[in-house]
Amino acid sequence: MDHRVEEVLDLGASEAEIAETLDIGLLMGGTLAAKSVRHAFAVMEQLRASKKGG
Repeated sequence: MDHRVEEVLDLGASEAEIAETLDIGLLMGGTLAAKSVRHAFAVMEQLRASKKGG
């Protein structure tokens, strides 16, 4: 998951586009997808923080 989030950001996807995709995944996957969606948002936050700091 970490690699994919970083990859799509590097390819030019906006955070809003990724969030929309994750929201759809959550709707389709239900509670089984919730852990992965939370993790993906955490990864985006870590990447955002590392870019601000570096």
